[in-house]
Amino acid sequence: MSIHHVQPIRHPIDVVGLGQGPRHGHAELERLIQEADMLAAGERIQADFPNFRGERVVLKAPLASPLERLDQAWEAGRRVVVLVGGDPCFYGIGPLLVRRLGRENVRLHPGTTTLQAAAALLGIAWQNVPAVSLHGRDRTASLFAALGRNHRVAVYTDGRHAPAALARMLLERGAEIFQMWVFEDLGLPSQNWGAYSLEQAVEQAFSPLNLVLLERVREPEITLTLGMAVEDYVHERGLITKPTIRAAALAALALEPDHLLWDLGAGCGSVGIEAGLLLPRGGVVAVEREERRVAMIRENVRRTNAFWVQVVHGQMPDCLETLPHPDRIFLGGGLGSSLGCSPESSPKNSPGNSPGNIQGHGPGDISKDILESAWDRLKPGGKLVAATVLLGSMHRAKTFLEHRGLGLEIVQVQAGHGAPLADDLRISAQNPVFLLSSRKPMS
Repeated sequence: MSIHHVQPIRHPIDVVGLGQGPRHGHAELERLIQEADMLAAGERIQADFPNFRGERVVLKAPLASPLERLDQAWEAGRRVVVLVGGDPCFYGIGPLLVRRLGRENVRLHPGTTTLQAAAALLGIAWQNVPAVSLHGRDRTASLFAALGRNHRVAVYTDGRHAPAALARMLLERGAEIFQMWVFEDLGLPSQNWGAYSLEQAVEQAFSPLNLVLLERVREPEITLTLGMAVEDYVHERGLITKPTIRAAALAALALEPDHLLWDLGAGCGSVGIEAGLLLPRGGVVAVEREERRVAMIRENVRRTNAFWVQVVHGQMPDCLETLPHPDRIFLGGGLGSSLGCSPESSPKNSPGNSPGNIQGHGPGDISKDILESAWDRLKPGGKLVAATVLLGSMHRAKTFLEHRGLGLEIVQVQAGHGAPLADDLRISAQNPVFLLSSRKPMS
């Protein structure tokens, strides 16, 4: 006698976006919950359905265990309903369940997002307002990248990234040109919303159920573009990477949208500031040891709204230890001159800061400690680009990279610019610069 195992009938999981309105009174929602064997939702939403008698699953991080229970219930043919605030496809669990179970096995019921509700209160279009979620996320690079590009940015917060903490972070980046709208308890009887300066928001306490909308109230002093003129930057005379070298260095870095770039020996910050235009979801860490140059970077960030630049004032290599691992590294001042000087500077133009004079070493020396520390922190598959003027410095960087990296490339860049002479023009040549680039092996 053979025994046949009958496969259970599997019902699609219903994922319902509750929007911002009342939880009850919707006939379809009430029917789904009445027929459900399992109800999955966060603790706050679960409390709104005290009469449900089936199995409950609390959705909270980490999601591995709750998702496993949902999978098992679906496999067993049980009816599962998942409730989420807002919309299940907007920073929601909906697409995750579709990837796990297949599109045909998940029914998604859309809801109004808090961003939609906030836009309705302000009477503004929201299709071009980028939303950044810091809920359960540590990386704020995407927030600062968005602030440098947009008039309004919506921020989904959590306990660690509350409105007061956000305001404090923005003030530290020099982003005083933004005001903060805070929308509390949207859709609830306690709903409240208002606008605050960043200084005011730092001192305020808000409901943990909030959405932040950052709105630019003033335009930047300078419109940031690639290849900005030297005169557009606050810098020390002669100590800035010229536009031609900047363009070649950015091309050599081969930046991808979500990369983190270290700009070591950043000087006035021109390379990192313009690199951010190519990093819509990434960021830049600009490291500089000279206090006066750190002040110049901050001023250039403020003037151009390049808020994606995090300025680190410290001595290399020690200050690199606590920084997040980079995808790309540009070593400009760290090889071609004293930390923070342009690789195009010369002893004639900058006494005491001759190319190769790193951390107090003699002219032509390269700090191997900086190279090794930077290379160690670089992510596998990442790329390091070094700029130098002196042949000795170039040779030492070449020796270091060819023993550690893959596909070492050396490019000499030299540009000449027209300069008036009598009633005609002459070509005024800049110092040639060597760009050395190499990738770190994956293992």
